[in-house]
This record gives sequence, structure tokens and C-alpha cells, in this order.
Amino acid sequence: MLRQILLIILTMLYMAPVRGQDTSIYKSALPDSVDLSGMSIEDLSKMRSKYASTELEKTINQAIEAASRKPLPVRKTPSIVSVITEDEIVRSGARSLMDVLQMVPGIEFNVDVEGVVGMSFRGLWANEGKISLQIDGQEINEIAYASIQLGDHFATSLIKKVEIIRGPGSAIYGGCAEYAVINIMTKKGQDLKGIIANASVGQTATTYGLRTASVAVGDSVKKLKYSIFGSVMQGQRSDRIYSDVRGQCYNMTGSSDLADVTAGLALSYKGLSLRFIYDNYEMTTRDGLLPIFTKAYPMNFLSAMTRLQYKADLSKKLQFTAAFSHKYSEPWTYRGTPAPVDSDYNSYLLHANTYKLNLSLLWDPIYWLNVNAGFEGYNDRGHLAPGLMFRTDNTNFVSYMNYAPFAQLLIKSSFANVTIGARYDVSTAFGQAFNPRLGVTKKIGIVNFKLLYASSFRAPAIESFQYSLDNMKLKPECSKTLEFEASIKIGKNMYLSANLFDISTINAITYFVKTDSVITGYPDGYRNSDITIGSQGLELEYKYKAAFGFINLGYSFYTVQNKHLDEANRVPGNDKISLGTARNKLNLQASFSIGRYLFVSPSINWLDKRYGYLTVDANDNGILTEYKPQVIANLYLGSDNLVKNLTVGIGVSNLTDEHIIYPQAYNSLHAPLPGLSRELFLKLSYYIPFKKTNQ
Repeated sequence: MLRQILLIILTMLYMAPVRGQDTSIYKSALPDSVDLSGMSIEDLSKMRSKYASTELEKTINQAIEAASRKPLPVRKTPSIVSVITEDEIVRSGARSLMDVLQMVPGIEFNVDVEGVVGMSFRGLWANEGKISLQIDGQEINEIAYASIQLGDHFATSLIKKVEIIRGPGSAIYGGCAEYAVINIMTKKGQDLKGIIANASVGQTATTYGLRTASVAVGDSVKKLKYSIFGSVMQGQRSDRIYSDVRGQCYNMTGSSDLADVTAGLALSYKGLSLRFIYDNYEMTTRDGLLPIFTKAYPMNFLSAMTRLQYKADLSKKLQFTAAFSHKYSEPWTYRGTPAPVDSDYNSYLLHANTYKLNLSLLWDPIYWLNVNAGFEGYNDRGHLAPGLMFRTDNTNFVSYMNYAPFAQLLIKSSFANVTIGARYDVSTAFGQAFNPRLGVTKKIGIVNFKLLYASSFRAPAIESFQYSLDNMKLKPECSKTLEFEASIKIGKNMYLSANLFDISTINAITYFVKTDSVITGYPDGYRNSDITIGSQGLELEYKYKAAFGFINLGYSFYTVQNKHLDEANRVPGNDKISLGTARNKLNLQASFSIGRYLFVSPSINWLDKRYGYLTVDANDNGILTEYKPQVIANLYLGSDNLVKNLTVGIGVSNLTDEHIIYPQAYNSLHAPLPGLSRELFLKLSYYIPFKKTNQ
């Protein structure tokens, strides 16, 4: 199967440049030497080049602010960055964020507990507080454990683009950005200028698949910009049979329901902006911490986020920004009373709040120097419902403060561009964490180089502290990441990048289940690992984009052979791989125009063999299982100009009906969770533009 996939890919890569020779629709391309780093966002938006850029050049030359707080092109930003554009999302047929992220090198999906699926990154379990997931710059990790929940979550119909920092971001974003940052950017008023409505419906052989409906309204009137959106999603985690490690089984159809309701509001006038996001993700599950339950129980993740920001130009070279944000979270919520036999599934309701203030200055004293400095302070607090108590404090209320000054210098010289920055966090909960970063970007001919070093950390979340193993006080874990990237733009339409990485993490915060025959103290909880863990590897990205469509190819490889792993993440007898993750991952996404009206978009995601625990022996010791490589193929056929302002498409996900599994990336004797079987789906999108008026 892998040989066939590679043959298809090589054929497509060979044919792409030949087909791409027809570039008559383009004029001269935007020169690769254009330097956007000295321009403000406003200057960039007003810039009108005398050249006509190709679609690929628009992608790799677009300004990215997430990695440096200063807008820079992708190849000059001091991080390893992947950008997935609206066009790529629409033409791929992707319907949820999980569909988008599976095409990113280094990202994999694993089951956590109680039916939740989260992320691993570069071979390391990263779902709790190690990846910062944001919508329009607002972090949406839940507050109790700082975890992320995926699967029929976050509709793609409202996304303008997704920026992924494939590397540390703590120097900018703090303690949830240890390994990576994912920023979902929604469509704003200036993008919409009208009303857009979307709907999709999916069906497997035995049950309904993902069903979505969304609407967004927005416009830009003089200096006022506004957008309002809402979406509803409903689906199934799986329609297959789940079996726990003791052989108990149940049919997941109707027992793994997923639903998501999201709404948002964005207003901006001159330098003042307001952003509100509401997200309510609901699940049902019979999948417990270890055994299955006798029936499906509900679980709810509710978040509401508000951000008020003011930007003022104190002079032509100095900008001041003040932002206040509030996040309310009710994670892992179950308000009912389980059956006595299912007593492991307890009632849980946490009211959690984060209040954050950020003050910063952006200063360009001379043309070759940019300075960004400021202060961020926030308060995390949690209040359990009456009758519930935190395990460590034996109270139902906790509150932690965090203070963090930060500074960054961006220096442009004839030799290279250099970024030097640091953030120093002081917390009443865990002490201090100092996180410096250094980035050097250099262009030689048509090749761009990046050499990056950063220290980053994971701050223990509320329940990480309160659920510490035997009441041991947790320290923040700290990672040191070294990265090197080389990228080249070959002609107008082709781009290739390759990067190496090395991650070392001390005091790793690990969930641990005791398996001794005589257990003292708490049987499970969080602890700091007493060894340095980490991974090393290689990632490749290839992009080809022309008039007829595009080809995106990604490959990632990791090894832990020269590193160590915590006991909970080791594969016994194999020192090269960690539990639940594939050492090799290959993904292909492509789209080709068929005549004037149609396009076809195939995609393939291949994962190498993985290891996990499928069963236990008579003494309840896990029996290690090797899972064969997995191939997920999708096909989408659509049209965006058959009828004016209407986009329609029909697709098949999991085309070959692969038995998709999500193994656990740490050992708590949890069997892999099955994914959905083959699904046929239909998508519709209709746009109603507002009439243009003289403004």
C-alpha cells in the first residue's frame, strides 16, 4: 500500500511542473526579495504592488504576526510555521478542525480518557497544556487541565486561515505553548462584506455522520468593522465496536454522540476592538478511565471568552496596546448521578475563570531595529460545585496569580535577521519560569535558513496541582528546543522546506497510574518525571500552487533513541518510539480543476506502525500490541462557480473504510478508541454580498 501511495505522489509531483508551465494568467511575480518586515499591518494592507503575485507567493509572503508580534513573511518569521489558507480548506472538503490538523507534519491524534481525543506532537503526548489552541488570538484550552478536545469540534466554514507554530511559543504566549501554537483565524467584516451560509450532512452505512450548519454576517463601513457568526455541529465519534482491555464491548453508534455550538462577535472601530467567542462542546461516552460503563453518560465542555483591546499610535514609530480578557470555563462537566455499578463516573462541575491584562509597546526607533516589550498578568481561579472538594486542598475554591514581563528585539542586518526575546513568569502556584528565545533567519540566493533556540514551559493547571500524585507539589516542566530550517522557492509555483528539531524536557508533568500489587496513597495522579525526556526528528513540507490547483505534501519523522521517555510513555523493548504515536507520517492534499466549473481534491494520510495496550493478562498487566500502519484516504468533488455565489461539493471520507484507531499515548491501560467508518457527505455554501455604497 505504501509503495502505491509513494508512486501516486511521485507521479503527481512529476506532472505538476509540466501542467504548471501555463502561467499566462499571471504577470511578473512579486520579487522574492521584497522585505515586509519594516511595515506595519496597516501599511501591508494598503500596499499595492506593481507586480502580480502567484497564489503560492501570496501564501508564503503573507504577514504572520503570531510568531513574533511583528508581522513578517512566513520564511522570515523566527519560528517553524505552517499556514493553511481558506482556499485549501474549502477545496479539501474539510469540515472540522481535526480534518485540517491531520495534514500538518508532527501532529497526531490519541485518545485521552472518557471518549476525549487530543493531540500528540513530534512523538510526545502534548494535549494537556503543551499546545496552545487559539481562536483569533484567544486561548481556548480549558482551565481545569489545560486540555484540548477534538472531533466534530470547530467548524471550518468560518475559518479564514489557520497558522500553526510548529515549535515553542512560551516566550510570547506563556505556559500553554510549550511545544506548539495553533491559531484559528475567523472571517472578519472586511473578509465577509455580506452574508455566508453553510450546511453539510454526512452518512455512514449504519448511522448519520457529521452534520453542520453555520452562518456569518460581516462588513466594513468606513472605520467600523463587524462580524457575527454561529455554527452548530452534530456527529458520532465512531460507529464501530469498542472493546476495553478486559474484553468488555459495546457498539459506539448512539453512545458516542458529539455536538458543538459556537458563536462569535467581533467589533472594531479605529484602535478599539471587542471580541467575544462562545463554545459549547457536548459528548456522550461509555468509555471510562479503564472499564466501560453500563450506559452512555453525557460530558460537557463550555467556554466563553471576551477580549477588549485598544491600540494607540503614540507616534509614527511607537504603538501602545492594552488588552483585557476574560475566559470562563466549565470543563469535564457531568451533573447527574451514575448507576451504582458505574460509580467511577462521578458528578463534576467546576466554574473556572481566567482574568488577564496585557500591556505592550511596539517601537521602531531606527529602520533596522524593532522593540516589543510589556507586561502580562493573569489570575486563574476555580470554584467547585457544592459537595465537591479539591483532592489536595480539601477546599472547593482555589486562586493563582501569575505575573510576566516580556521583551523582544528584532534586528535586521546585512548578515541576517536576529530575534532575541525572553519572558519571565512568576506564579503564586509554581514559582518562576524564565524563557529566552533566539532566532536567526538568513537568505542566501533563493534559499532561506532559520536557526532557532527557545526555552519554553508548561504551567501546571488547576487540577494538575490538585490531582498531584500523593500530594507532591508540582514544578513547571521546562523544554529546550533547537530547530534548523532550510526553505527554497523554486520558480513561481513551487516551495520546499525541511527542518530538524531537538526537544529536551525536564520535570515533565505526567499522568501516572500505579500498577503495583500493593498500592499506598493515591492510585493515580500527576507527578514530575525524574528524567529528561524528549525527541528528535525531521519534517518536510512541499507546496505547489498554480492556476489549475495545488499540491501539498508533508512528511514527519521522530525518534526517541537518543533521548529518554517517562515510564508512562515507553514502549517496552523499543527505545526508538513512544506509545501511541507513529515514527513516520506522510500526508498528501491536492486539488485539481476539471474544466471551468469543477474541481477534484484527493487526500491521503499515512501513519506508520504504532504501539499500545489492547488487552491485559490474568494479573491485569498490559499486553503490548503492535498496530499495523494506517491509511486514511479522502476524495472530494466540488464546484465554486457553477452557480453564482454558490459552492457545492460531495465527498467521501475514509474512502477505503480503514479501521481508524486512536491509541493512548501514555499507559493507563486504555484500549485504542475506534474512529468513524466510510462516510459520504454533501456540502453547500451560499454567499450574499452587500451592495456597495459610496463611503
